[in-house]
Amino acid sequence: MKLENYFNLNASVLHTDAGSKQDLLMEIARTARSSETLKHLDQEHLYKKLLEREKIGSTGFGDHIAIPHCTLDNINDFVVGVLISREGIDFNAIDGKPVKLFMYIIAPSKKRNEHIRILSEISKILRIPSYVEALLAQKSVSAFFKKFSDLGTWEISDELPRDYSQITVHIQDAEAFNGILEIFTEIQDCHVSVVEANNAGKYLYAMPLFSQFMNEEQKGFHRIILAVVNTVYINDTIRKVQTLSENLLCGGKVMVTTHSLNYYNGSIDI
Repeated sequence: MKLENYFNLNASVLHTDAGSKQDLLMEIARTARSSETLKHLDQEHLYKKLLEREKIGSTGFGDHIAIPHCTLDNINDFVVGVLISREGIDFNAIDGKPVKLFMYIIAPSKKRNEHIRILSEISKILRIPSYVEALLAQKSVSAFFKKFSDLGTWEISDELPRDYSQITVHIQDAEAFNGILEIFTEIQDCHVSVVEANNAGKYLYAMPLFSQFMNEEQKGFHRIILAVVNTVYINDTIRKVQTLSENLLCGGKVMVTTHSLNYYNGSIDI
């Protein structure tokens, strides 16, 4: 199964004249209904679901990009679509810049893990300025998705061995945390937990015997990612974490350990 299977190629509109966030969400609702998956749904219902998601927090993540998305209980497949605004729209993006490129996702509520991975795959491509420039230059919906497919494809394998390992990542650098967590969201059938932790210094500071050696600054940032990953992805995951740490110059504040799972039972959500 490939991400391309969800592209809404039935949509005829690529460039939008919407002048506000509400107008844009309404146009997404209208164009999304051109897909086979959503044609039976009411446009107003789709608009309200998209608006509800935006009230939680803007899906405009900066650099003129937004990924509006919502979940529905009565669909079985995803719909991924696109709209481009030449002038840009005030979308309450986190950096305050007007948004020009909108890729939307309408997702089944029961497929949360796939939803997260599709979001991650799309955002990974849209975070590269040269890719965005190439996508904005496209003249039609079909040309846009052809270019997007050339830039990167997310594909799931149905024939993975049932062999799993646990990866534990200790992170003491706040800047590195989001990027490392995103690495795990891209892995097929990966189960992830995040533990809010503290360095031992926080507790030693409160003990009279050690208090003279400690100070408040030594408490620091500390989170632990616990992930169960198919063993075939272990080496690639470690490499990605190492590369990100090196790029952020925080290698001394990220530690990765792994161990094979000889026994496991059940599953958890991401």
